[in-house]
Amino acid sequence: MARRDEADSYDEMEYDDEAAYSDEELLDEEGEYVEPSRWLILTSSYGISAMIHVGLLLMALFIYWADTPEPEQQAIVLPKLEQKKQEYDPEKKRALHRKPQIQNPTEVEKPIKELEEEVTKTETPKGTSFDNLSNKNLDSESANDAFGTAGGAAGRYGSRFGTGRASRYGGSAATESAVHAALRWLQRHQDPDGKWSAAEFSKNCKTTCSGPDYRSASGRGPGAGDPRFDVGVTGLALLAFLGDGHSHKSSPYPEFKRAVNKGLKFLRRTQKRDGAIGYGDKEQTIYNHCIATMALCEAYGMTGDFTLKRPAQKAVTWLVKAQNPGAGWKYVPNSGKNDTSVTGWAVLALKAAKAAGLKVPKAAFEGALAWFERVTSDGGPGKPPGLVGYMRAGDGGAAINRKLLAHPEVYPKFEGVPTMTGVSVICRIFTGQRRTHERIKQGVRVLMSHLPKWQGDKKTKNETNFYYWYYATYGVFQGTRINSREWKKWNKAMQEALLGDGTNRQRMGGDEDGSWDPVGEWCIAGGRVYATAINALTLEIYYRYEHAVEGSGH
Repeated sequence: MARRDEADSYDEMEYDDEAAYSDEELLDEEGEYVEPSRWLILTSSYGISAMIHVGLLLMALFIYWADTPEPEQQAIVLPKLEQKKQEYDPEKKRALHRKPQIQNPTEVEKPIKELEEEVTKTETPKGTSFDNLSNKNLDSESANDAFGTAGGAAGRYGSRFGTGRASRYGGSAATESAVHAALRWLQRHQDPDGKWSAAEFSKNCKTTCSGPDYRSASGRGPGAGDPRFDVGVTGLALLAFLGDGHSHKSSPYPEFKRAVNKGLKFLRRTQKRDGAIGYGDKEQTIYNHCIATMALCEAYGMTGDFTLKRPAQKAVTWLVKAQNPGAGWKYVPNSGKNDTSVTGWAVLALKAAKAAGLKVPKAAFEGALAWFERVTSDGGPGKPPGLVGYMRAGDGGAAINRKLLAHPEVYPKFEGVPTMTGVSVICRIFTGQRRTHERIKQGVRVLMSHLPKWQGDKKTKNETNFYYWYYATYGVFQGTRINSREWKKWNKAMQEALLGDGTNRQRMGGDEDGSWDPVGEWCIAGGRVYATAINALTLEIYYRYEHAVEGSGH
């Protein structure tokens, strides 16, 4: 009983397991005190109460843990990773993996949120900044109004920078890598002042230049052209970079970005107060101006760079004023004479201006369309319907100035191909004529009868004509349905002509790696720079412009 007396002496009653039992229950049969068993304690009223409370507490904790959401994981914010470019290897097969690859970040468990690039506000209205919309990986299924006032998801200039459209429309690893190699060659052979020299590009060669030389007899170096066309070939080179998505504002290759920037500055320095761009005689001036204007307008359209708007608009205004009313263009402004070749380049320049949001009067396109109609044949002996002439319907087309052919022993005799028909087909579409128009269908049939054919090693009856391949490729692409039978046939022939087996078309290795020998007609004017730039533009067909809307010229 001492234990009970001891417990009762506390000022404050403490919990006592034994207090729940009577004295009798704590005595054995002989009257001796015994410790209560654990079971008796647990089955006491206090023990049962404690067990209930513990159970309720455990249930409450379980419910709390089940209903409480996991702490929200904070996103790890990383700056945009720089694109790591691969080193150029001229011995490696032309393939897509030579494009810049994005470095893979270290894998983490938490989500990664990349910072968005800041978008610079420009004067260009929303929807006309093609630099943000251009992405060749954007493989949109829509056929958009690429040439009118509204652009598609990929912009008016098609889906540049990637491979989606290239593969969809017939491009390949070989075509993409050939373009990249060509741009590499052009970048290496740009003059310090920003121009590309048709005649003296070889001074930028790192090693001894070699290759066919159709001007050697007149004292110029390998692959040299006419220096009076420097402005024009500079424009072509810039268009090749722009066509692959490289501008003076954005490119995964810093050296490409610098090349475009230097080239654009050269064109601006060359522009006269009245807006004309270029120098040389009247023949060179108009070609120089048209191609340079096209490059300025496309660069402005892609980037929205306000510093290009005024010089581009001035160049467009000069070109519009040089047009013969209700007709086309020729060497001398407003001379009353027209030719299809100059008119074609003028239409391409004005279309680039229109797409960039610059002011171009509708009458300029209407006059050009009227000229193309005037020189299109209705058919006759040896003249299929739809064949387009140079200065009149049924003529033999443009021919190289025979004064330049002072040494026929080193320059081949070229066979006539329907180059002006190719010019007409694409320009009819660019001026708004539906591709289902009979004249366009006739023109495509003419082009399909003269597929591209490489004959660069022949001295007679040579049909190698890069100028024709460029215009006709765009004409067949835009003048037929997407992946039509005609386009597939043309595309196969064009790729074979420009690439072949990868060794005997575009040069591989040495200083000429990525370039084409100037073996085609008109290469006597622009040389190796012209040949390389215009062939790169031809291989950019798959993404340079969106395909025209079904049944429409837009």
